[in-house]
This record gives sequence, structure tokens and C-alpha cells, in this order.
Amino acid sequence: MNMKTELTELNILFRVQHGNKFDYNKMELCNLKDGGILFIGRSGENNGIVGFVEKDDNIEPYDAGLITVALGGSTLSSFVQPYPFYTAQNIDVLVPIVEMSLDIKLYYCICIMQNRFRYSTFGREANRTLKNILVPKLESVPQWVNGITKIAAEELRQNLLEWSI
Repeated sequence: MNMKTELTELNILFRVQHGNKFDYNKMELCNLKDGGILFIGRSGENNGIVGFVEKDDNIEPYDAGLITVALGGSTLSSFVQPYPFYTAQNIDVLVPIVEMSLDIKLYYCICIMQNRFRYSTFGREANRTLKNILVPKLESVPQWVNGITKIAAEELRQNLLEWSI
């Protein structure tokens, strides 16, 4: 069966919000076990997590489970955040318009990152155009995406068991 993937603009699936635009070096550091909030930067590593900071009494952090996208630095590095978070400058936050599973959010992170060739640091950045990036419509997400994190976790568990024998 040859199904054609239908595309749509990102802003049809997600509310695209500019992040907090905080400066990490001006924040009070605090570890996670003491109530620290994730601080997300423009890195393409460690889920974009730079460190942990104290909660600002005046600004609520973004909710866990949302997607962060770097608009500069490691352009279009996209991650689902596991805990509440604040962001640095040039980070957008994607809030799904309809409920999505973790698997589907991770799939969209990959789809977004596949567009990074369109951008360059000190050249065309994604600040104005992220919302218009074309991604598969929700109805076009491949069936194999559903349950993939559970399958991957089980495969990793099996590999670790075999490795430790």
C-alpha cells in the first residue's frame, strides 16, 4: 500500500510560543531534588538542558511534556521536556493543540529537526518561520510510531541483560 504523506504547517498542530528569554548566568542555581526547574538552552545535547535554576515566584515554568525548539545555536534541536522548565533566548515552546502521546511528540521532534538544512547560524534563523515548517498531518503519522518508546525501552533492557551475563 503506497500512502502519500500529507503535510501541514507546524502551527496547525501546535501553538508556537516564544520562551522565557532568561539569561542562565543571571539565575540562581538549584538542583532538581531541591525543587530546581530545568533551564533549556540552544544546545543539541542533553535534551537542551543547561542546568537547574530556582523557581521564579513571578513566572510559572512551562509544563513538562511540551516541546522546546532551538531557533539558533543548534538550530531546530527539538526535545520533549520531562520536567517543568524555563528557557533561554531563541527557544520556542510547542504546545500541542490536541492531546498527543509521547511517541507522537518525539516523532514531530524528528520531523522538525529534519528541516535544519534550511537554516544557518548568522544566516537564516528559524525565529520567524518555525510556525510555517511543513510536517506530516496528525493523520499521516505512521502507525509504527505508536508504542515505539516502549519497544525501544524493552530492546534496551534486553540488550543490557544479555550484556551483563
